[in-house]
Amino acid sequence: MRHAAFGALVALAALTICGAGGANARANGGSPRNRLKGSYAGIFSGQINSSDGLLPITGTGIFVADGRGNLSGHETYTVDTTPCDAEIVGTYTINPDGSGTDSITFSTSSTGCTGGSYTQALAIAQHGELALLSNTNGDQINEEWHLQR
Repeated sequence: MRHAAFGALVALAALTICGAGGANARANGGSPRNRLKGSYAGIFSGQINSSDGLLPITGTGIFVADGRGNLSGHETYTVDTTPCDAEIVGTYTINPDGSGTDSITFSTSSTGCTGGSYTQALAIAQHGELALLSNTNGDQINEEWHLQR
């Protein structure tokens, strides 16, 4: 179903957008997971793979990383022409070089929307920004996370 594919894209987007926190994103010191900590504003767009083919998706969200490998948050997005709201929970790993992955599950009660899960590749950039990419189930979603100050 197109919304399940969307979920995979949203998860990827979430990781891409949320990013890592300024001082917590330093290349030195502490556990690599500590490099992703704080509240992030994210934006994502791309296409999700569905039984109807590739459908456009765009959205935004707030993502919270606890510095211990756990994520939570809320996303608002549109798949094709269907508006959706979803709560997210997930986990992440960060490598010493600042690369990593996340795995997200999202749930929604929005009419015409379904929940699902997705994974994303991520990279921590300067000043705690994150770039994310999801290609779960053929989805093609790019995401950015910006630390809220």
